[in-house]
Amino acid sequence: MQTPTFKLRALAACISACSLAGAVQFAHAQQMPALEEVVVTGVRAAQENSVSIKRDADSVVDAISAEDIGKLPDMTIADSLQRISGVQIRRSAGEGTALNIRGLPQVLTTLNGESYLGANSLTTVQPNYSDIPSQLFSGAEVAKSQTAGMNAGGITGVVDLQTYRPFDLDEGFTVSGAASGTYGMDTEETDPSANILLNWRNERVGVMAAVSHQEATLANYYAGVMGNAGWTGFTNESDYGWVNGNNPNFADRFSNGSVDLNNDGDLDDRYWAFTGHTAYNRQTERERTGANVAIQVDLGAGFELVAEALVTDLEDNDYQTGFAFGDKWQRWGWYDATQSTDHGSVNTVQEYTGFGRRAKSYSSVQAQTAESQNYNVELNYDNGDAFTGSFRLVHGEAEQERLNSYMDIDAANGSQWGIQCKYYPEGTQGTQGDCADGQLQTNPNGYLGYPQLSVNYSGDNPSWSGFDNNANLGMNGKSMGDARSIGDYMGDLNSYSLGALTSENNFTRDGELDVARFDGEYRFDGNFLTSLEFGVRLSERSVDNYEFDLLSPVSGCDVKYKATDVDLDGGGIEGACTAGDGEHFYTSGIPTLLADLDAIQVSDFGSVTGIPTIWSADPRSMQDVEAYHEALYPGTHRAIAPARSYNVELEEQSYYAKANFETGIMSGNFGVRAIDSDLTVGQNQVGASQPYGAASVDAGDITTERSLDYLLPSLNLRFDLSEELVLRASYARTMAPLDLAQWGGGLSPTYVLDSDPESETNGKFIVTGGNATGNPELDPWQATNYDLSLEYYLGAASSLSAGWFYIDVESFIENGTVQMELPDLDGVVRRSVPVSTSIQGEGGVLKGVELAAKLAFDDFLDIPMLSGFGIDANYTYSPSESGNQSMDGVELPFQDNSEDVVNLVGWYENGALQARIAYNYRGERVVGFNQTWGEGTLWQEPTAYVDASVSYDINDYVSVYVNASNITSEKETYYLEYEDQFAWQNEYEARYTMGVRATF
Repeated sequence: MQTPTFKLRALAACISACSLAGAVQFAHAQQMPALEEVVVTGVRAAQENSVSIKRDADSVVDAISAEDIGKLPDMTIADSLQRISGVQIRRSAGEGTALNIRGLPQVLTTLNGESYLGANSLTTVQPNYSDIPSQLFSGAEVAKSQTAGMNAGGITGVVDLQTYRPFDLDEGFTVSGAASGTYGMDTEETDPSANILLNWRNERVGVMAAVSHQEATLANYYAGVMGNAGWTGFTNESDYGWVNGNNPNFADRFSNGSVDLNNDGDLDDRYWAFTGHTAYNRQTERERTGANVAIQVDLGAGFELVAEALVTDLEDNDYQTGFAFGDKWQRWGWYDATQSTDHGSVNTVQEYTGFGRRAKSYSSVQAQTAESQNYNVELNYDNGDAFTGSFRLVHGEAEQERLNSYMDIDAANGSQWGIQCKYYPEGTQGTQGDCADGQLQTNPNGYLGYPQLSVNYSGDNPSWSGFDNNANLGMNGKSMGDARSIGDYMGDLNSYSLGALTSENNFTRDGELDVARFDGEYRFDGNFLTSLEFGVRLSERSVDNYEFDLLSPVSGCDVKYKATDVDLDGGGIEGACTAGDGEHFYTSGIPTLLADLDAIQVSDFGSVTGIPTIWSADPRSMQDVEAYHEALYPGTHRAIAPARSYNVELEEQSYYAKANFETGIMSGNFGVRAIDSDLTVGQNQVGASQPYGAASVDAGDITTERSLDYLLPSLNLRFDLSEELVLRASYARTMAPLDLAQWGGGLSPTYVLDSDPESETNGKFIVTGGNATGNPELDPWQATNYDLSLEYYLGAASSLSAGWFYIDVESFIENGTVQMELPDLDGVVRRSVPVSTSIQGEGGVLKGVELAAKLAFDDFLDIPMLSGFGIDANYTYSPSESGNQSMDGVELPFQDNSEDVVNLVGWYENGALQARIAYNYRGERVVGFNQTWGEGTLWQEPTAYVDASVSYDINDYVSVYVNASNITSEKETYYLEYEDQFAWQNEYEARYTMGVRATF
């Protein structure tokens, strides 16, 4: 824990003096409306609570509430929050992990009104919602128009997550718990979940403890471009110098090293190209535990003490096995566009028929652990006098570690890229075969030719074909050995050999948060000004990120890429370690047959068709990443990646004043928050290159210090036009700090081995692109927000609302690609390559309307057949302008914003029976700009998720329930620029839960 700064000490002394003067109260840290009664039971009661919160709020607010202790409306908090108008969520392995409000992810999330650290969100102000056990929370509020009393940090909104506190529950003992099992339709696994809450309170003292434990095995299938959008390019019809006139596939379209791919009589067409195609089966195993402890004491004389802790622990392992087909970065024009569409500047491709060097399987694991601890102490004062106040201290700390291991398993013999015979130290296991003296075969049983496979993306799901083709034909159709089909090789365990093993992009991350704040309110008896709120807040937030690769000593040299195509010749770097017999250089990857590893057969690729059963390595065998690499390569150790390691500290001192007023039918508040922040970013100077994939040398530290000051005024007006009809209007300036990694992260180049015999860098690692995650000179997000809202309340659980919003974003950050001249691994700059990075955007507008209806039909209809029924429905229309244009000159929306969002929930409650079905639709969204060589926008197609739940109360204490999520097994499909240029799809499974819940 860091030593408190002078600012924190000064604030503590100041507030202590104020406390001695007798001026402390609980003013909710976010100044958001508090729940008057948390314990609700049933769908209708939860909707009543949400309607009440919205009606009584001093700004535009929506809320979700628990239906019973430990029972939010959905399995995850993110799923529940998406029911609110304007909220859009993003998923990982089918679970909601992040959200947008009105199209932007710059959303501040607080815990009981103040900042906190999530186990997987050390650098952001929005948690990874998969960290959070929903059973520990009583509800959540979403403020879309902000007040001066709220923490700054959200451009379009603030989400406040609320845990239970002892005085929220009945006097005496309360025991509540649940146990359930969830079945995944694809994994065919049943996952347990359990939670319990214990509470005791009397009039003066309350103590509560709650624990939740969940296990989940989640299926996620992927198909499309190998790698990501950065692994795409463009092919010209002149990029086919490898074709000759005897090639049976191109003979009628061949002309002097060029191919008329679409047979239109010219050679000036351009096509979208993939470096490779893949399909994989991924299973995510998550185990998460959360605990919440709270003590609440009425000290008398208006004083109340609250002390609480929230602890979360997460273990997350992603196991992936797949099949890939590519040309090993040798040619962009390695395929025939057997189905394509001319869009003018570029041709999209619906079917690729490739003549690639490499058909392989692969296996990977991402093993992650994360934990967080958040502590809160409040001293609140409210003795019924004019002055109330609160003093609050918050401390959070979190740790996160992630290790990856990736294994390529080749079915080729290696001749396709010149490595079928290599030199290894004496004693290496292998076969001499047709190799020269002293050499061993890399994969003696692999195929000899250039497989011809087709991947068709024009249907609902990718379809592969061509596995009956002869794998032993050359690029132009010449026989290279005995005829044997590609599918035959894929089904033969002895055809596979370890091609590469590596562990990179690993990290350990530590974060810390300290907050001290004072909030006060003075109430007036005047006819206009009703009260004045004011406060001061100091916070310190920091993160230390250490990224590393695993290096292994091979023949005395430290190597990251233990690969059969990496020779220990120094990689062209002067003075680098080399290894050999004095005449020949050894190779870093020791030949290892897949049969000698933990081999498994893989046939499940989701909805993808055509791929036969293949062999791969069991990714679960690599779960202990360091032990696995150590077993194969003794002496494996961690080595820092300087470009990706950083530390960032953000200190903020803010003050606010907020005046509340009321006259006639009008009420509201106006105020201002002033923020004085100091940013310190520590990065590493990248030095000399190192061979064999190792990161460059750490050449020293770079420290950047900046001051960022902001003044954020706000105005919220409310007009009670009648008892049922409320009109709201608001204005606010908003600011959101960046993800700390966007300030601190550095440049990570991507290298591949050049095996083109005609290239000047043949046999060397060359740079092909990169990723720059950080830039300390980037400015935070800033915007001016306007809101209008009309709300009509039909009953205790029924309301209609229509809202208009206009958000003028003056400064924002977006994902983009820039061309940079970078050196190859030997330190020589030879080329300009695309680098994915965060870039500063200037000027953009989000605007739209939100329509919402929460209706319990019993509130306003006397129709017996509708008794007990209700709906919760909303629609958001949010067009936006980012300032970017498509390749055809069309204006593009903000990244991650969907223009149309629809949520429809129908529910029924009658005595002991409750049921709900929910439909959630999100329109297409921009994922990233300039994705392929500085051109082309990556889009996600519209998605629709259907969930349902049924519960039955056996008696007053015990109920049973069934939940179904993603009933339709929704796919998320992505495309590049044009809808017919498929990029990839993620496919998630349907999951069903049965459980029992009891409260005494």
